[in-house]
Amino acid sequence: MSSEKKWTVTGLAALLLLVGGLAARSESKPAVTSSPEELLRQMSAELKRAETFRFHAEINFDDVLSSGQKVQYAGAADVTVRRPTGVYIDYRDDISAKRFWYDGKTGTLLDLVRGKYATADLPGGIDGAVDLLQERYDVTLPLSDLASSDLFEMIDARARAWGYLGLNDVEGTPCHHIAIVGENRDLQLWIQQSGNPVPLKLVITYKNVPQSPQYQAVLMDWKLGAKVSADTFEPSLPKDAGRIGFLVAEGGE
Repeated sequence: MSSEKKWTVTGLAALLLLVGGLAARSESKPAVTSSPEELLRQMSAELKRAETFRFHAEINFDDVLSSGQKVQYAGAADVTVRRPTGVYIDYRDDISAKRFWYDGKTGTLLDLVRGKYATADLPGGIDGAVDLLQERYDVTLPLSDLASSDLFEMIDARARAWGYLGLNDVEGTPCHHIAIVGENRDLQLWIQQSGNPVPLKLVITYKNVPQSPQYQAVLMDWKLGAKVSADTFEPSLPKDAGRIGFLVAEGGE
């Protein structure tokens, strides 16, 4: 994906203006000794070292109505990961509620509102399962990038420019705030300064979508190396849930 490393002029210019403006107002903040790339490498390595982890996310996301108005909804998710073959996500928001289990071979998605579930063969571990769900079924798991085997590589492949915005607060905790310009999406990450360098907040801006909707997640209650039982990744379905099939996305095989 090296061909994607060229810089977009407008995105880079906007980032430089933003970083420059913040730096002018933040001279009293401690200087950072690591580059934003290195901070992200440290975060990625921390998550990779943890063979298991759990976290809770409080989520806000925009939706653009047919009228062009942008509205915001709220949600929450509890995520459990056991590398390389286990993921469990319990997700709910203002308009939906879903659970997802992955045991290294099979993925099961339960729609709690409709009382329906679907299963799919997903070989290849977590990375392969996430990619296959997106490519074949157009299903994106909430915050699934955090379960990637190399989060830095994933983000770096999409990055056009990086910027460090200073030490900023997330729910009372000082965090390294970095901004990353992408071709279609811009990303902001807040990485905990002291202790484990885990992400405590992220904001994605879909800048090529009308009204530039955003997705925000505040991440908390991190438990790295958590004890996780095997049955966490086994589906627990309501007795009256009906089975349906995943719809294959256009262009999927």
